[in-house]
Amino acid sequence: MSSAGLLDSPPAIPALGRIRARTWTTVAIHGVVDFFSYILIPLMPVMSQRLHLTPGQVAATLALGSVASGLIQPFVAWASDRLDTRWLGTAGLLAAVVPYSLLGYATTFPQLLVIQVIGAAGVGAFHPVAAAAIGTLSSGRRSLGVAVFFMGGMIGGITGSLLSPVYADRYGMPALIYLLVPGMASVLALGWAVHSVGHTARGARESHLALSAAERSSRWAAIGLLYLANVLRFTVSTALVWLIITWAERRTLAGASAVEMTKELSERAARLNGPTQAAIQVGMGIAGVGAGFLLARGTEKRALVVVPTLGALAVAAFPFLVGANQPGAAAWVGIAGGFVAMLLAGIGFGGVIPVSIALAQRLLPHRTGLASGLMMGGAWCVAAVGAPMAERLDRIAGLGGAYLIIAGLLLASGVLALALPGGLIRTLAH
Repeated sequence: MSSAGLLDSPPAIPALGRIRARTWTTVAIHGVVDFFSYILIPLMPVMSQRLHLTPGQVAATLALGSVASGLIQPFVAWASDRLDTRWLGTAGLLAAVVPYSLLGYATTFPQLLVIQVIGAAGVGAFHPVAAAAIGTLSSGRRSLGVAVFFMGGMIGGITGSLLSPVYADRYGMPALIYLLVPGMASVLALGWAVHSVGHTARGARESHLALSAAERSSRWAAIGLLYLANVLRFTVSTALVWLIITWAERRTLAGASAVEMTKELSERAARLNGPTQAAIQVGMGIAGVGAGFLLARGTEKRALVVVPTLGALAVAAFPFLVGANQPGAAAWVGIAGGFVAMLLAGIGFGGVIPVSIALAQRLLPHRTGLASGLMMGGAWCVAAVGAPMAERLDRIAGLGGAYLIIAGLLLASGVLALALPGGLIRTLAH
């Protein structure tokens, strides 16, 4: 990929070399942020065993993380646009780095909740600020820029999912505190990368006000549809996190013919949970970047319909491949098939997220921070219901039935996208 092609210089930052450096620094730091955000999820079996958590407490921890991360994003986005500042994103990165580095020192459930709430809020505060900065830096190649930014986060999330259990197993949970060193260096780097990047393109506010009232209403209606579809997709994401953790624990217990988790079994479950969660991240990253390169502007509606529909089929296939309701019966070929299914599921619900962000920024060029915040955190906050919903569905319909219902939500997000105004989307391509 040519950086020069990606980075059309906005008037506020004339040096192309500096634009490249700031863009790739922000992409890399997105990886750092999502690495920290994915420390707890793969280690949840370990924390559950250490703190004697119930399934409901695990679901509550995941849900509170979604609420904290999502609720703060629209407010940070609005304040950043209003005050014309990027400092809130940098402060968010700091708030993410410190508590997750202290995870190994949590000894009670309330302490775990404090770490999760502060850390997740910090992760949330970073995202709309950084995504809007990337959109400005990318200019005419906004979809590609946001897709590359998305890829950075996916790499970080995959790395966190895969390495956190290995790191904690080898060095112990308290050793997570040493992650403060690269984390604090990233805070300083982010400040340099984004603090001087403007919030809107020249004339964007005036151009939006010059639109007819009908077109402005149509744009906001499209924003609403994109938002609702992202709520469904993120709900699928948060539900799958809980479902995979639960499946990994039950699979481990069944394989050991045990009824209660021990330290050794929890670490074994984490090693199964982490790669499965990472498979989702791989799928999200592949599709996100692929969409940025391959998806022509004006064709976003088709992708928003087709891709989630295919992903829903993968989610529905997972419980049959791994024997979700009989976790000890599935052969390892089924487990491998489950990894593939979760990779495809990640493509289905995550691959179109950067498409929705870039499209929302085009619909609201004078409020790119707000557009980004709504598509990410604004939707993610509501999606906090995913983990508790999955826990309840498991009790009502069994683990296999829960996967099928969650697959239906992903299918519904594709159906919802059918209502997007295709004509308006095509005009934004010009």
